[in-house]
Amino acid sequence: MNKRTKGLLCGLICSAISLGIATHAYAEEQQFNLDEYVVTASRIPVKKSEVAANVTVIGNEEIEKGTYSKVSDILTANNINMGTSSYASYPIINGDDRVLVMVDGRKMNYSHYDGVSKNGMNIDNIAVKNIERIEIVRGPNSSLYGSAAVGGVINIITKQAKENSTKVSTEFGTWNSQRYALTTEGADKDISYVLTVDKQKRDSFSYKNPMTGQSREFDSSEIDKEYTNLRIDKQLGNDNELSLTVESMKDTGGYGICLTDVNAGTVYNQGIRKNISDLNVALTYSWNKGKGGADSFRIYQNTNEDHTFYPAYPFNYDLKATGAEWQQSWMVNDAYTLVGGADFRKEEVDELTSGANLQGDVTTSAVFVENRWKLENDYSVTLGSRYDHHSTFGNDVTSHVSLNKELSPDTNVYISWGQAVKNPNILNLYAHTPTWLPNPDLKPETSKTITLGMDTKLDKKTSLQASIYQSKLKDAINWKTLDSVTGLGWYVNVNQEKRQGLDLNVKRKLSDNWNVNAGYSYSKIEQQNGTDNYALDLNNSRPNAYSLGVQYNQDKWDAGLTMLSATGRSTKAYSSDSYLTLDMNIRYQATIDTQVYFKGYNLTNEGYELVSSGSAGKYPMAGRSFVIGVEHRI
Repeated sequence: MNKRTKGLLCGLICSAISLGIATHAYAEEQQFNLDEYVVTASRIPVKKSEVAANVTVIGNEEIEKGTYSKVSDILTANNINMGTSSYASYPIINGDDRVLVMVDGRKMNYSHYDGVSKNGMNIDNIAVKNIERIEIVRGPNSSLYGSAAVGGVINIITKQAKENSTKVSTEFGTWNSQRYALTTEGADKDISYVLTVDKQKRDSFSYKNPMTGQSREFDSSEIDKEYTNLRIDKQLGNDNELSLTVESMKDTGGYGICLTDVNAGTVYNQGIRKNISDLNVALTYSWNKGKGGADSFRIYQNTNEDHTFYPAYPFNYDLKATGAEWQQSWMVNDAYTLVGGADFRKEEVDELTSGANLQGDVTTSAVFVENRWKLENDYSVTLGSRYDHHSTFGNDVTSHVSLNKELSPDTNVYISWGQAVKNPNILNLYAHTPTWLPNPDLKPETSKTITLGMDTKLDKKTSLQASIYQSKLKDAINWKTLDSVTGLGWYVNVNQEKRQGLDLNVKRKLSDNWNVNAGYSYSKIEQQNGTDNYALDLNNSRPNAYSLGVQYNQDKWDAGLTMLSATGRSTKAYSSDSYLTLDMNIRYQATIDTQVYFKGYNLTNEGYELVSSGSAGKYPMAGRSFVIGVEHRI
């Protein structure tokens, strides 16, 4: 980008923001039910029927009824593809693991590598007990949120206190699994708090070998996690609020990363336990909350430490991200809304592996603006741009534009086009171990995606959500093995990567007691091999994905059965070309203060894996298991 273009862009942004200030914010206060709105797609509350994106909202009631212990289980039950190994889980949206994960709008991904995905974080390091709702937006969102938002965005929104209460829960199950949790919340005049503590333990799980049918123990896959989360909110007048959040996670479970021999059950890092800890602190000041806005200023620091001793060498890394974010929205008039802001983030890495020490940092700063126009005949147009400066790769501009048509209060159709960027992480650039060479010449990945979709209620009992997408990614970063004997390799840019797919979800209320939902998604990923030739990505874990959920509720009973299946997988990358699993949840409200629940996972005892890394069966999923639990309000 030349200087003239940069100046023009900055001038437009400043002029637009100044225009919003001059017209003084909101014309009138708006009262609305947040359940009818989505925040993540536009950074401000927008009616679902006005959002030009495929959005899934998982509410608190669904999370509470599911009695989940992991974020990955919540997403899986809602037909979000997960890459799961014995020690980590990461989301895959539109066939892409470059997904931005946020908590209350705060970026959680690191410019690092978790050993399996490009995601840079383990989503199960986020506690479940303090989640109010989860918003999932499919498609690129770099113009709003910057690097990493290539496949989509997941925003986990935490609870604010609604009452004075304390809940305790405990559960036990297969493989000596145990869980003890406490949630206490209180509100007094203008101050409120929510405190959650969640302790989870489990011995090594068993898996079914899909090739022999035998069950074996996955050694060193123990779980020993403890979550502690505190949120304090202070009301400053009617529309202003100050929030402090502290999130802590400690993991001292097993570190058997994968199998080196599927038939023998030999585990890489057998007997090794990890020592991982997260500590995230954020202070947020919000204003204009009563007017439907999402205006805020936040400072935060996220830290992640891993200190593990392998048989041959110590492995340590310390990650730290420090940032500040500002966002302001203006309703210029009834038909035009403007959102603008800026953010700054510095990430630091200090790692020791294979006797090699890596220290580095990256700094990013950005300004963004999004314009929303309501046109005649219930059309709306959104146009946004973001200017990022990266300390290593320089400047990037990403933009998006969308057109939405609200056919009725319950139906909308849309088309959108968006750009995305994903910068190489620090390890890709500078890591130097016996099996991993650095590549300081890597370029950022850039993509363009077009999406067409609709969201409608076919009748009072049936809703349909559908979208199709096509994406082309330039300079995709992929692993290249240089020595097949030693495994030596590095990350390189390939010319292009093409993705296309569709997503269908139908919900139907059969009666007052029965509900059913069904989904299908298709994902095709091709990587350029030579000048004009493309080859299918064999690591695609769900080329065709199917889901079916049945829910029953009556009086004090709630029950659910979820089927998940995938077909069309490569047998060069996976142990089977398909799989089918069943999960079950039964909950009984014994008294007004006590509930008892029973859960069953992988009832088909399927032998399968969701992660591939050059050898089929290396990352097996856990076999059939059961959990029984009780929760009581004190």
